[in-house]
Amino acid sequence: MFRKFLFILLFTCWSSVSFAGPIFPTRGFLLHPKWFGKADTTSIFDHDGYWAQVQRGFGSDSDRWGWSITTGAAFEFARYGGDKSLFGFAGMELIADTHNDITFNPHGAMWEEGLVYAVHESDRFDWQLGTIYRCRHDIDNGDPGQYSDVFGGRTLIYCSLSAKAIWNSPTLLGMHVPTRAWLHSDAYLIREDYRLPFSDSGIGTEFNHLAWSFGESICSKIAEWERSSVYLMVNSNFSAFSPNSGFLNRFGSVSKLVTDYHGELGYSYEGRASRIQFYLGSERWQDDGQTPIPRSTEYFLLGVRVSANEMITF
Repeated sequence: MFRKFLFILLFTCWSSVSFAGPIFPTRGFLLHPKWFGKADTTSIFDHDGYWAQVQRGFGSDSDRWGWSITTGAAFEFARYGGDKSLFGFAGMELIADTHNDITFNPHGAMWEEGLVYAVHESDRFDWQLGTIYRCRHDIDNGDPGQYSDVFGGRTLIYCSLSAKAIWNSPTLLGMHVPTRAWLHSDAYLIREDYRLPFSDSGIGTEFNHLAWSFGESICSKIAEWERSSVYLMVNSNFSAFSPNSGFLNRFGSVSKLVTDYHGELGYSYEGRASRIQFYLGSERWQDDGQTPIPRSTEYFLLGVRVSANEMITF
């Protein structure tokens, strides 16, 4: 059953062709506590973690994703019985094009923060429930020529109730390929799509009509040594947009179902407390959230990521 599930994940992720929807800074890895076995006591603020990554993008529309710099931290408030955790996290992603003298021109930032309850059911299965706040804001949106030679800007807010189901397996399709797969779903409570000029409102993907999203991810270590590995990670996110924008009537019908995509192939080295990863990959969005009138982009990327082992699983 697990093999069939993983095959469906891979096929769906790679065959998706229509892309749009929420973009979140932690799309390239899994925030998840590292478990150390059952315990009779409750620990308070005993575990935490961090991540930092730099990506160089090639071939994006107007080179809007020329650079992406992401940082963040996760902190565990409490751990119960060794298999239940309440943790919070916060992170941001700075996006820059290359249209200035130093080829680094920031034009947008995305913020993500959340509170999550995680449960370790067994060595093969875990689950999470929480609430996550995400938003996108402009940087220097008065820069002439940033958007079609006119001043323009866009603010996006998409706050949700979120859930994850996580599977672990030492094999993939009968081969010794340690694999982690997870499903993630969100029901959006707060939604805002604020655009300047106002005449651009209502065109293309409208985040105030966003109802829910459902995603699937898989990370496999296709070659593994004592402290390092070569891995493949694929993440897709299906988003449902309603013809309605009210709080409840959005969930009654779907006018558009679209998909985001992120994939990377990389090398990971694990230290005792943290890891470093070097990777190449690609991303594709029909609405990348960076312009008042939604525009699509597809690009290749090179990146390096450093993260702590205890709260980030790979």
